[in-house]
Amino acid sequence: MIGPAGIEGGPPRMSRLISLLPAGLAVAVVGLAALVWVLQMDARQQIEEMGTAATDSTQWFLAQSEIEAMTVQRAALNLKRAEPDQWAECAADLRRRFDIFYSRIQTLRTGRVYQGLRDSPGMDQALDAVAQALDGALPAIDGDDARLVAALPELEARIDALVPLVRQVSLEGVRLFAQKSEARRQNVGRALTTLSLLVVPLFIALLGGVLVLLAMVRSAGMRNHHLAEVTSRLQSLFEASIDAILVARPDGRIVGFNAAAQRIYGYSPAEAIGGDMVDLLTPRAQHCTVRTLLAQVRDGQHPAPRSGPEIIQATARHKSGRIIPIELSISIARGKQGPLIVAFVRDVSRRAADEAELIEARDRAVAGERAKARMIAVMSHEMRTPLNGVLGLLDLLRLTPLNDRQQEYLGAMEHSGRMLLRHVNDVLDASRARGGRLELAREPVDLRALISGALDGMQAQARAAGNRLVAEWMDGDDRAVMADAARLEQIIVNLVGNAIKFTENGTIRVELDRSAGSGQVEIRVIDTGSGIPAGDIDRIFDEFVTLGSTFDRRVQGTGLGLSIVKGLVDAMGGQIDLESEPGQGTAFRVLLPLTPVKEAPRVPDQPMAIPAPTRSLSVLLVEDNAINRLVAREMMARQSCTVTEAEDGILGVERAMATRYDIILMDISMPRMNGIEAARRIRAEGPNRDTPIIALTAHAMPEDLESFRAAGMDRTLVKPLSRADLAALLDGLRPVAPPQDQSADLIAALGPEGARALLDRIRAELTEGIDRLASPAGPAADRAALAHRLAGSAAVAGLRDIHQALNTIQQALLGGRPIAADLDRLTQMLGISGLGRGRDGAIADGQSGASP
Repeated sequence: MIGPAGIEGGPPRMSRLISLLPAGLAVAVVGLAALVWVLQMDARQQIEEMGTAATDSTQWFLAQSEIEAMTVQRAALNLKRAEPDQWAECAADLRRRFDIFYSRIQTLRTGRVYQGLRDSPGMDQALDAVAQALDGALPAIDGDDARLVAALPELEARIDALVPLVRQVSLEGVRLFAQKSEARRQNVGRALTTLSLLVVPLFIALLGGVLVLLAMVRSAGMRNHHLAEVTSRLQSLFEASIDAILVARPDGRIVGFNAAAQRIYGYSPAEAIGGDMVDLLTPRAQHCTVRTLLAQVRDGQHPAPRSGPEIIQATARHKSGRIIPIELSISIARGKQGPLIVAFVRDVSRRAADEAELIEARDRAVAGERAKARMIAVMSHEMRTPLNGVLGLLDLLRLTPLNDRQQEYLGAMEHSGRMLLRHVNDVLDASRARGGRLELAREPVDLRALISGALDGMQAQARAAGNRLVAEWMDGDDRAVMADAARLEQIIVNLVGNAIKFTENGTIRVELDRSAGSGQVEIRVIDTGSGIPAGDIDRIFDEFVTLGSTFDRRVQGTGLGLSIVKGLVDAMGGQIDLESEPGQGTAFRVLLPLTPVKEAPRVPDQPMAIPAPTRSLSVLLVEDNAINRLVAREMMARQSCTVTEAEDGILGVERAMATRYDIILMDISMPRMNGIEAARRIRAEGPNRDTPIIALTAHAMPEDLESFRAAGMDRTLVKPLSRADLAALLDGLRPVAPPQDQSADLIAALGPEGARALLDRIRAELTEGIDRLASPAGPAADRAALAHRLAGSAAVAGLRDIHQALNTIQQALLGGRPIAADLDRLTQMLGISGLGRGRDGAIADGQSGASP
């Protein structure tokens, strides 16, 4: 088996080899010395013999040259004496002898061995003379036999002249090479003697090297022993690891398989080692991926991890075929036989099961949260349904003759109902904020006007506790920002309302700071109240937390106000924090990213209009609750509407198919057929396909409102219905003629004195009404109704500008927008120097388009 180091046999075998090394080295040194001596003697003898052989060979070659010259001479003589029939044979022999002799002469002229001979005085000229003579004979030698026979006299003469020259060259060469051979033998002898003298120091050096080597062998033995211990420990770790360790070659063959791998995969080492890891251990779906990895390792393309091992999530296959979730990390070991893949594998089946259980628990929690949100929405609807009847009947009861005590009782009942409605709204808002289902509008908002309007609406509440509300602008930036005006006002109202709860006879200051720039808006609400203990600061934004709520009931509310603020701020991408000292007060700081815009705040949407020829509207009311039908019917009857009732969606569809109506009020939750399905059927066909359909519901979830629009509903009225909201809706559907100048008609009808008396009465009513509009003591719907009534009085008097200003205030109150700036413009039109002052001022002639 291959261990962690990947070396077969391991360190013990290497240790035995190293222990035998010193004796072997000693034997090798002695043998080497003897071998050097023997080789020296043999080398001397061989050199002597080689020198002699070389000299003999050279001398033989030179002597053979002379012999070859005479052989050519004899062959020419034979050809000369031969009969014609023998010429061919003799000529061929002559040519052969000539070629041999010519070759020897060329060797003497060009061979490196004979360079010294050619350098001797006169030898080069002699050889050139021989070569020229031979070159001159070449035409005859290369010609035909007849030509050769004819040239024999000249050829014999040339050969006879060459023989002495060749003998001279031969003798000179023998002498010269004999001298060189002797000198070479003497040099070699001296070299061997010198070599013999060097053997002794070399032997000493070799002996020192052997001693050093023995020391190194001893050190290596110690290191080998240490390596054996380390290898043993690594082998123990390899086998004792709780993670499977696999070692494989790039071809996929397994060469290492520990006990943990056997436990995870089910194969024994004997079964696994030598097998293909892809076929044995890898699920079929991952075969291609693993093969690609092996190919990258084989080709050296597998990237090294940049920082630590890379944990890979994968699956493995058990021997039984079961698929196992695993985590593994891979490293590459380099060896002489190529790279090895080392994989550390961990079975994460239990953790995967735990994660699956956690995911399932999370899904159940999310489903429970959704169910809770839906339950809250349904509960809100079910609570709003009776509230709709109670508040609607109270609103109608206020229109009947009542004495002062009954008016007091009625006010208390209405206050309790409104408080219950606020609690329901708080719970619904908290549910939306917690579930992340808040939908934020984006429209230009005047921050200063919004804060001023919010504080104006809370002045009465603050004065009841002896507090003073102050707004401060920390910079000169008054540009509008893109935001949700209603949600911003809700943040301010909740923070200021919380400050009022815990402050008595103090000051509550709201600061607007935009000095940070870059679209950052900071709103600070600072009070001089009782403060918050340090131990309660961490839970101040939790739901249903009301600090200081003891048996004296000094602090009222559900404890959701600050939780809603936190949810709104988070939804807007902002931050909220606070600082507080018990007895010194509290400062809340809200930082919001609000982008400034150049254009002015958007004018509220104009009410939708339908072609209606008369002021009286025909209304189809589809509502399953009898009390709600009674309230809506009475409210619309006071608006001169003709109401047709339907108890459920099916009856509503039947009536809509039979008769054309100016408007349809459709409840959502009804038996037999809900309002959404009924609206779809009405929009599909019939005479009311284009009739405005208004949803009546307590469901205020964004997804619900979207479903209403998808079903074809034009607008939504959230229960409980208010008389002012309903009146504003119906007024928007009537074609109202613009107010005309009534001054002449009044004078003609009432006379100058009567007209002036009526105008004085209207002036007093407007002055008093403006003070009531500025006071936040009453509900916004009642203040909107007051603005509507005052607008009618202004229209009677022909005060067109004032009539238009009061209409604007009415729409702002119904839309939940601040009215401080509109009130300032209205007081300027009336010539009043501030609210509550200048009540004896008169309306200047012609100032508002009236000239009584």
